[in-house]
Amino acid sequence: MMTSTGNPQLEAFLHKVKGDQALLDQFHSAACLNDIAAMGAGMGFQFTGVDILLHQASATLKLSPDALEALAAGVELEGHLWKMAIQWT
Repeated sequence: MMTSTGNPQLEAFLHKVKGDQALLDQFHSAACLNDIAAMGAGMGFQFTGVDILLHQASATLKLSPDALEALAAGVELEGHLWKMAIQWT
């Protein structure tokens, strides 16, 4: 299930990445969300790192408590692409 972000370009990009192992590898090796946006731009998609952040935040808020527990424990959730890093200052 895709979560609507208001950016169909991002939705189309994520759908494409989920179906291609080489793209998934590139996605997961990106250093930051802006690098993923650059990856998308190179494929003809238009979205920003902020668009990805908003998408992830929206999707996270819709998860069940059990799914949130699994995600917090580092379990990858089927059907979701997550790219996040928490920096403590």
